[in-house]
Amino acid sequence: MRRKLTILILVVAGIIISGCSKEFILPRTEVKTPASWQFPRKDIQSRAAIKSEFGGQLNLKWEQKNSESPLGPLTIGAGKLIYTGSRNRMFFYDLKTGEYLGMYKTKRNAQTGLVVVDSLAYFAIGPTKDLLICLNLLNRRISWDFDIKDVTGAPIIIDDRIYAGSSTGEIVCLDRHTGEPIWRHTAEGRCLAGPSGDGEMVLFPQDNGTILGLKAATGDIIFEVKLEQPLVTKAVIGDKVYITGAEGGFYALDKSSGTVVWEEIFPYPIWTSPALDERMLYFGDNGGNLRALTGEDGTVLWQYKADGVIVSSPIIVGDYLLFASLDRNLYCLDKNTGTLVSKREFKQGINVPAVSDGKVICVAAHDGTIQCFGD
Repeated sequence: MRRKLTILILVVAGIIISGCSKEFILPRTEVKTPASWQFPRKDIQSRAAIKSEFGGQLNLKWEQKNSESPLGPLTIGAGKLIYTGSRNRMFFYDLKTGEYLGMYKTKRNAQTGLVVVDSLAYFAIGPTKDLLICLNLLNRRISWDFDIKDVTGAPIIIDDRIYAGSSTGEIVCLDRHTGEPIWRHTAEGRCLAGPSGDGEMVLFPQDNGTILGLKAATGDIIFEVKLEQPLVTKAVIGDKVYITGAEGGFYALDKSSGTVVWEEIFPYPIWTSPALDERMLYFGDNGGNLRALTGEDGTVLWQYKADGVIVSSPIIVGDYLLFASLDRNLYCLDKNTGTLVSKREFKQGINVPAVSDGKVICVAAHDGTIQCFGD
């Protein structure tokens, strides 16, 4: 009897291990799936907003439990939810059903998350390998890699160029197909959050308080502005450039000159990137406050108080604003009024932002629980 039980346990363990080690290969028929949430903040402008008919109710569509905590941000590529784990693996799930589709194991942690364009996936791995990598998802082969130390923020792609910044201050623009350098720039501060762009310009906030605007094609300096506090979140590009500071500052800059148009100082540190919808901005702070501001002059339109620190940047899905707090709740607010519409409680806190394709909203908690919601 004991022998039969041992055999049964071994069989079950083998099934679990084989399932977890399933290798992901992208079917050719799905290469041209339209991008929905391609970058951690949705697009190269980092606006984190998507059009949707979502009605605001967080009804559970599916749930998965990953054995690893999320390390990098979630993204959606080729219709798949992409989850980067804390033990050198990237996992792929069917966005509609939650079916586990397989994984890819890296040599070191992919701390940037994964950015997918057609069949190519771009990500960086940290010490001691320190590489920016282009992976072909059709055959699981590395197309190229580029030596750059400790890239922590996700790269962005403009046309055939890929941009990344490192914690050493190195900024690079590479040919995204070959990995060959097009231009380089060395900044004085560390570029922790990664770049944003608008096609003509790329922005690199730095932890020494400097925000650097460079010409996307050549790397020439458009502006270099020193603000009063560390910049550790992504800049957002709309009519102006918007950036939050780690000591409670919120700044709006002129896009052509970098001149500060307006600034507001709030009482708590801000570790979240703003979300931008038309002319309204939304951000959370360490005091648990989620605020809506006007992009024109920074006037506070409304404020919602959560029960914990907000380190997960908000996103906009249609008429609703979604964000998570370390109080273990995912909140859904009316973006115009700040009224709570619905919320969901998790067993552990949520550190990474939610993502959406406009139909469903996916969230990952620190314990590896992945939940997908919709109407």
